[in-house]
Amino acid sequence: MTTRMGTEDAADARRKEIVAAALVLLDEDGLDRLSLRRLATHLGMHAPGLYWYIESKQALINLMSKAIIEEGLAHLGWLVEGQTWEDWLVELARTVRSALLQRRDGARVVAGSYLLHTAAITPFIERALEILEAAGFPRLVALGGTMTLIRFAIGSALDEQASPFHGSAEKEKRRAVLPAIDAERWPRTADGIRQVFDGRVRGRDEMFRWGAMLIVRGMGQTPGR
Repeated sequence: MTTRMGTEDAADARRKEIVAAALVLLDEDGLDRLSLRRLATHLGMHAPGLYWYIESKQALINLMSKAIIEEGLAHLGWLVEGQTWEDWLVELARTVRSALLQRRDGARVVAGSYLLHTAAITPFIERALEILEAAGFPRLVALGGTMTLIRFAIGSALDEQASPFHGSAEKEKRRAVLPAIDAERWPRTADGIRQVFDGRVRGRDEMFRWGAMLIVRGMGQTPGR
């Protein structure tokens, strides 16, 4: 006789297969074309059968977000000897951003999910709070700083994936945006952007790291720490 636990395990396994298929469709055609009906067709299922496992589009988004975060952050380790809390937090932010960029519209999926409800990001928040409290931060300050970094990572990935130049390694194509900046009116901005596009810094990766470092250094100046 099949036990209730066995039935639940089988349902969870099938749900993971469905989410994996949804991620394949996401990479192929993007979030706007993803629907439960199209997913059911892709899996060779009837729509009512799919609804038995995934009750709504929002539920699917939540599960996809969980899969993206868990896969992308799987190798984020604990604070190691010689590593500062500042370096670990910057690495957390960089890893979150990288995880979202690995999937087409990955940032939109995660931004559109109930992230804390999925429990995907919670273990890493818990780890960050433990590290920061050991460094002398009050809990709410540690939580606020961690969530600010995560939101910065999500927002940066959203901006990048919305760009018409996202995914293009062709320098000339990427440089096409430069004429939009009037170098006579805004010389400093034009020069800074040109340095990024000319490769004098490692583009968006380096700019993101600088931004994350600024947030972390600001946390280090927290009064009463």
